[in-house]
Amino acid sequence: MIYAPVMITTCNRYEHLKRCIESLQKNTYADRTEIYISVDYPPNEKYIEGWEKVCKMLNGPLKVFLKTHIFFQKVNLGAENNYSYLEKLIFKKYDRLIFTEDDNEFSTNFLIYMNKGLELYENHPRIYGVCGYADDCKFRSGEDNVIPLTNFCAWGMGIWKKKEKIIQEQLTIQNWIGAAQNIRLMMSIYRARPRLFSRMVGEIISSQDERKLLNTDINRGIFLAINGFCTINPVKSKVRNWGWDGSGQNITGNLEGYRKHSSLQLDMDKDFEYRLSQVEQSFFNDSLLDDNCEWNSKRAKWYNDPLLYFMYRILGRERFLKFTHRK
Repeated sequence: MIYAPVMITTCNRYEHLKRCIESLQKNTYADRTEIYISVDYPPNEKYIEGWEKVCKMLNGPLKVFLKTHIFFQKVNLGAENNYSYLEKLIFKKYDRLIFTEDDNEFSTNFLIYMNKGLELYENHPRIYGVCGYADDCKFRSGEDNVIPLTNFCAWGMGIWKKKEKIIQEQLTIQNWIGAAQNIRLMMSIYRARPRLFSRMVGEIISSQDERKLLNTDINRGIFLAINGFCTINPVKSKVRNWGWDGSGQNITGNLEGYRKHSSLQLDMDKDFEYRLSQVEQSFFNDSLLDDNCEWNSKRAKWYNDPLLYFMYRILGRERFLKFTHRK
């Protein structure tokens, strides 16, 4: 078996990072796993105290792991560039990796789950990655202990270099504009994942350049939906996320969300064997993601209305933007 390295991006969240590392140290396969950590430089003074504690901890030895590689950035890269820095470096040596931010805590069989999944589905044409988080959405799984979803949750994810290259090439507005010409595809996205439909239509309408899209979870989800890909997700979560305390840049402080996610029951078995009868899209399971998970429907405005999309499709992009005074 190939043991994928674990990639962790961090800056100043000492308590989160400590919890994350300690949970990985308890994993089976920890002693066969290399750890790569990139510590971003603080963007301003309020981050310095936590950053100094992170640096002090990482200047000491991290026991159990096969090898550790620590990188201290000299300037602030920002979350996305810090991710890109480490991903490029790892992919020079490995053809796969396991990514996490510093606010995740893992089950004891997380590394087994990830490594077996990355080996089992490496060449499957529809599976794009392996995700470790599972929300309690009452998914239909039968006797299976994993399910395919049109969703990409980066709270502990396993990816392959050759498949990651595809998303780097296709995560552009121009690619989304081309996909939006397919009415059947767009309606299938709306039926299963209205959140993805809303974000995609909103970006197409509001963007007037050919810029590259941010490498976010939801944009990755749209990429999956456009291409008919899915990710493998556990029925019982391998990840507990502590980032709802407002310490990160993507999730604001949310007491209800914090209580929910920090108290999530993890799968604490030492081993894991995959049970998946077949890889196929389940509109029922996909729709549960938007029914149960938080997303700002008000922010979506009118982009979630299929009539807006049909107007865009009938008029064409140029006339639509002119008609709505966006150009």
